[in-house]
Amino acid sequence: MVYHLDMRKTIAALAITMLLASCTVTESLVVESDGGISSSSDIYVEQFFIDVLEDFSEFLPEDDSSIMDNAMESFGNGLAGMAAVASSSTEKTGENEYLVSFAVDDIDALLSEFGVEEQSLIAMTGNSLSFYLDISNYAELKEAVPFLADPNFEVYGPEYNQGMSEEEYLEMISFLLGEEGPDAISHGLVSMEITVPGTITAVENAEKTGDSTAVFSFPIISFLLLNEPLSFSIEWE
Repeated sequence: MVYHLDMRKTIAALAITMLLASCTVTESLVVESDGGISSSSDIYVEQFFIDVLEDFSEFLPEDDSSIMDNAMESFGNGLAGMAAVASSSTEKTGENEYLVSFAVDDIDALLSEFGVEEQSLIAMTGNSLSFYLDISNYAELKEAVPFLADPNFEVYGPEYNQGMSEEEYLEMISFLLGEEGPDAISHGLVSMEITVPGTITAVENAEKTGDSTAVFSFPIISFLLLNEPLSFSIEWE
């Protein structure tokens, strides 16, 4: 492979594509009894957004692999290089489809490695897990995930578009990215299946699907606008 792309730029470009409309992100999150977490995400990216990614990029692969393949590879290498990540893997499972998996023993240690010492995004105790994101603590997410502050992405994110309706946002996307953009974004969805080490006793803003599993889902556009908080909480015994 004769292709070198700065890691920060690669992850930023990957984020632009994934968060604008990777179309389908299906994550399986398992909470271990000792507080560790393992995650496995199936990611499908429409060809339209790979074309957008190539337009953003300053460099293109010199072999037959796609820029998305290289971006995912760099993303996986970045995960593998983090001390708080116990294990990780990234593989291509189909045309424009990828599987990204990783495990951490301590979520606080992972956030600390990202430079986040105090945060209100995730709360985890011995028998509960909760997540809360709105425009007021979005800055914490940017601190933990630096590519969200990349100038190429910021103009599409909630801070730049606060108060904008979905219709207004999609009109902007049509102007910036073309007629295919709004439809692809409208179909973008993140779905997270959460498995806990016990029997679920309470769920908020998620759907209980089994004794120890629940699903939290939201449209990509809800993240891009954050007109309403994205949150869930699960308790178990």
